[in-house]
Amino acid sequence: MTVKSLSDEDKLPIKEVISAINKTMDDVLRVVDAMDLGRTEVKADGVYRTYNNGDTVKISSGNFAKKRVAKKRIKLF
Repeated sequence: MTVKSLSDEDKLPIKEVISAINKTMDDVLRVVDAMDLGRTEVKADGVYRTYNNGDTVKISSGNFAKKRVAKKRIKLF
């Protein structure tokens, strides 16, 4: 289904929305890997970037301990 106006957005099935997002993310990750920009990963002690050749660089230090979510309800839009 193609959205032609803003009023049509709500008529899209959620499976199509998720599929479109996943396809777009795959395209983005393919470009990032091709340009060797590195994948960003958040660990407990900081933010790291890992490149295609295996090098890991620490971008930022900090305390990034896992947080528990109090509510499991998610508002998409």
